[in-house]
Amino acid sequence: MNADLIDEFHKLIQGDAEDPYPTFSNLRKYLPVFYSDRIDGWVVSRWNDVTTVLENKDLFSPMEAGSGSSGIYGRTILHMTGEEHRKKSAILAKRLRNPKRLSGDINTMIKSIVASCGNQLVESPDAIDIKKVFTSIIPLDVIGELMAMNEATAYADWYHNIVAASVSNVTGDPHIHQRGVEARSELFEWLTPEIIKKKECPTEDLFSDLCTLEFESEKLTGDEIKSFCAFLLSAGIETTDRALVNLFRELTLCPSEWRKLQNNQELIPSAIAEILRFRAPVQGAVRKTSQKTTLGKVAIPQDAKIMCLLGSANHDQDVFPQPEEFKVDRFSSNQRAQFTPAGDNRSFGGGSHYCTGSLVAKLEMEEALKYVMNTFSTLEFADDVPQMKGFYLRSSDSLRLKLSVA
Repeated sequence: MNADLIDEFHKLIQGDAEDPYPTFSNLRKYLPVFYSDRIDGWVVSRWNDVTTVLENKDLFSPMEAGSGSSGIYGRTILHMTGEEHRKKSAILAKRLRNPKRLSGDINTMIKSIVASCGNQLVESPDAIDIKKVFTSIIPLDVIGELMAMNEATAYADWYHNIVAASVSNVTGDPHIHQRGVEARSELFEWLTPEIIKKKECPTEDLFSDLCTLEFESEKLTGDEIKSFCAFLLSAGIETTDRALVNLFRELTLCPSEWRKLQNNQELIPSAIAEILRFRAPVQGAVRKTSQKTTLGKVAIPQDAKIMCLLGSANHDQDVFPQPEEFKVDRFSSNQRAQFTPAGDNRSFGGGSHYCTGSLVAKLEMEEALKYVMNTFSTLEFADDVPQMKGFYLRSSDSLRLKLSVA
């Protein structure tokens, strides 16, 4: 039984499975912690164990290198701990988690970008791939505006190749890794003179913050500035795009939930949290053990790789009743908490390394959903229902819809 389940998991790694959740369910029930020689690490699937790995800073630490790590970006807040992490992540949080900015200039900027992208949907004569003209463009333009680096958004292949060589390269494919290294080198070369300009003449943007700000006497080094930029430009685009594709795909599949939202737009934050739980765009997170420990009664050695299956944790029936049902009102009583470490949703991680950009992603998704809801009355698939693909990063490659004007 255990060997068969591990074989099923190894098939999931290939990224072709249309529905990984039955396998995740069996893993939680029969094999919640196991060693995989394919990833050279331990796999954890239950919500409690995943949360322990993400939150316990004494037993588990970031994984800076190796297959399935985020080392391709260089050294970022993903790899920092303790006081260094607290101080340097605060440089990002000053803009990305500032309530006044999120409700002010950032919100205004996102609304403008969504409206501009939405014109492409309105002008479409029939069916349109909303991933191509809407969900992919919104986060690309938002990060370009936040960092005052709009010209950098022209190099989408850089970010795609860097992301592909990051945590989603779970088996360490050398060709994928090499493409990521080449893309990172090109990006870093492009960034070098831009960093000099920003240091000499900073402006009001996130890129200038990275280049000039210090928090409690901590500043970023030149290499860290490049790494932070690579991470923000890559991960900040890819994950929100996939989350939006998953959202509109699911709302098209579930017209009753679409109508529920139309009748009560106050449920929009809950719907965003629910799609992140139900069809998480990022299905995993990687850590390593700082010392010998035990998870699920399984002994794990020091310096061992741990893969947390976020997608599985988000379907744990001990935490989420009827986890295989998509319910836009699931989080109606605690919507905001799901975008903070206090929430049960593990899509943004947990603990001190909880995603700093979660509130910006929330805003992007909310405004995109509001625009579509207020502009169109119904959503229909133009072709067959597109298959979801991917293991670590998961969504459909395209989403062709027929949109009826409200």
